[in-house]
Amino acid sequence: MTKTTIPLSPLEDSMMTRGSTQMHLFKIFPDKTVEDPQVALPTKVSSKISLEDEWGMDESKKIELILLTVWMVSISAFILINNTVGPWPLFLKTVPERVFFLSHMIGGMLFGGGIILTTCIERLVAKSANAPVLQFWFDKVPILDGLIVVPALTVSMISGTGLTIVRYGGLNIAPPHVDAIFWTLIAFMTWWATTDLTTQGSALQAVNEMYDEFESGKEGLETPKVVLDRHVSNVVSCFFVLLLYSMMVLKPGTLFPFPWNA
Repeated sequence: MTKTTIPLSPLEDSMMTRGSTQMHLFKIFPDKTVEDPQVALPTKVSSKISLEDEWGMDESKKIELILLTVWMVSISAFILINNTVGPWPLFLKTVPERVFFLSHMIGGMLFGGGIILTTCIERLVAKSANAPVLQFWFDKVPILDGLIVVPALTVSMISGTGLTIVRYGGLNIAPPHVDAIFWTLIAFMTWWATTDLTTQGSALQAVNEMYDEFESGKEGLETPKVVLDRHVSNVVSCFFVLLLYSMMVLKPGTLFPFPWNA
């Protein structure tokens, strides 16, 4: 059978030519504006989440440091006013001495015990080089500081001031060892805020990176240097605690003279 070819009309021939030309152009100049949402979207979303997480951590640390600064300025102002002007506020004169004494003992116990205990625990955690344990510890350290150390130190300083008011008439006329104790406390707070709290964020970030490597299956991980370096700060803080309790018991300047006055 012979195949018969039907000729196209001029209009049909023009439309066929135009269509083939457009197809040819599409092959030469592909559309680059269309992205595969299944490929592009997760990358953008994960990047956004990562930035938000990092931003949130930085902001929380800034807020923590701001609150700490406000607390340090407030408690230091309270001590300085009582040390220069006299008993303030005046209602402290009406509080029973045993109330101040009990509060001072409880506050001092929690403060000193918290510093020494957390120093020992952190050292053991750092030596373990265990990523999950490290991450858990540095995630909870700010909570321990906020719930135990800072409130205990605040109670101890306010009740100690109250004791000087009830027993001696005021901090400004108290025996020499009392004044030395408060100045040592202020020095400790400055050291603790400068060397401990400011490194908690960088230590947590380094530990999180270590944990990510652990999750990926990497072996032989070592504890980050910033974590190991914190031990020096913690040990000095423990010596501050021992110095404070030594002053409370030995009462330099009262039971025996200060070395520089001997």
